[in-house]
Amino acid sequence: MQIEYKNIDPKLVVNEIRNGRSLESVQKLFGIKFKSEVQDLYLTGLMEMGEIPQVDFNKPNSARTVKPIIPERPLVRRREKIVAKPATLIKTANFRTIGQSGSITLNKALLLEQLGFDVGDSFEIYREDDRVILKRIATPA
Repeated sequence: MQIEYKNIDPKLVVNEIRNGRSLESVQKLFGIKFKSEVQDLYLTGLMEMGEIPQVDFNKPNSARTVKPIIPERPLVRRREKIVAKPATLIKTANFRTIGQSGSITLNKALLLEQLGFDVGDSFEIYREDDRVILKRIATPA
């Protein structure tokens, strides 16, 4: 919404501020109610003087204003990572630590009895967030 401030010339506001007056003193000098109105007049004055490009956010089709040139960019959307919940989540009370050689021990009781693998199964190992996933595969690749 464009507001007219008591027929105050915005260029006069710019000159007063450039001469060292504060926003408050310019506000009192011209009898302006709010400091934001002084700021609006200051920006309008700068646009009229050609100090900054003229931009009008409020009035479409205004003859005084020049719309900023914004290059068209294609809309880029990031794909959201779809996290599928595991079909079967098995939690065991057995905890493992990484040894000095960097290996971890998965014994027969854990793999066969608790996690449901069979003798001769092949599986791939990958990381998902903070979990390590063992996924059974048909044949090793």
